[in-house]
Amino acid sequence: MNKKRLLTGLVIAAMSAALMGCGASGGAKTSGELPKNIEVQVPAKAGGGTDVMARTLGQEVATQTGSNVTIVNNTDGGGVVSMETVRTAKGDGAKILQYHASMLIKSATKVYDKTATDDFKVFAVSQGTEKGQYILVTSADSDMKTIDDFVSKGKSGEIKMGIETGGTTHVITGLMAKASGINVKYVESGSDTEKLTALVGNTIDACIVNVNQAKQYVESGKANALAVVTNGEEGARSSVLPDVPSLTESGIDCSFVSYNIFAGPKDMDEAVAKKLYDAYAAAAQSKAVNEVLEPAGMAMEFLPYEEGPKKLADMQASINSVVEELGLVQK
Repeated sequence: MNKKRLLTGLVIAAMSAALMGCGASGGAKTSGELPKNIEVQVPAKAGGGTDVMARTLGQEVATQTGSNVTIVNNTDGGGVVSMETVRTAKGDGAKILQYHASMLIKSATKVYDKTATDDFKVFAVSQGTEKGQYILVTSADSDMKTIDDFVSKGKSGEIKMGIETGGTTHVITGLMAKASGINVKYVESGSDTEKLTALVGNTIDACIVNVNQAKQYVESGKANALAVVTNGEEGARSSVLPDVPSLTESGIDCSFVSYNIFAGPKDMDEAVAKKLYDAYAAAAQSKAVNEVLEPAGMAMEFLPYEEGPKKLADMQASINSVVEELGLVQK
């Protein structure tokens, strides 16, 4: 064989090898295996509920897969920096995002000009097994002791509702006000803890907060529990405060599913995405994880792989509509 023919053969072999390496369709060029190191961007402060979920799940995923899972709390830009860090990352699964419905609200309000289902690879969606995660409360000395009192006053006058502008409970409050036909004045009151402080101080008339946050106020007699907001299952109540009726069983067609979102870059390798889904879904069922999450009312179940993104897209459309009605879309 002459040198020219040998050189040609080597070039063809090299090109073939390169083309084989580019054979992954519609995703990043990866081995299809989970990376050794996985960074989970969490747009929430350390110590909060989202952080606890992320660390508890992450530890179990690490145990099951052998990958090193690191949680990075990044609230810069209201979470936008964290989301962009993942969106612009390589699709090998080394950087992923764990967030919740606030991501959908930020997209709806145009605080963030990208959406979970259009600009990311949503590889998993979970929802809490807790049927009633949020609760409507008034102060102990309020004349609104029941949900009927609340609706009656809201129709004849105006109720000052404490909200965190653009937050999840702001949207839920808007849904509840629309469904019950009451008149509401939205009062910026901050986080759930700050809302409850304002409630006890009578600077607001009522608020919707996480049921775990409200429990001690209700049990100590500092607040009246009027109704819980269910995840859509008619008549479902909260396991934390089981004696409190739901809005739906009280005749108010208002529910809210609090999804947890697990996503990577749009071009994430499909094999990696499915392996991450399997790892997280298995972690959520483990004893070690539920020993931490169940007592806090944060246990979760994962939707089927293909169903999760579809449910998320439907919820995005619903939130877009409510946010527009509330006048929260940034110009």
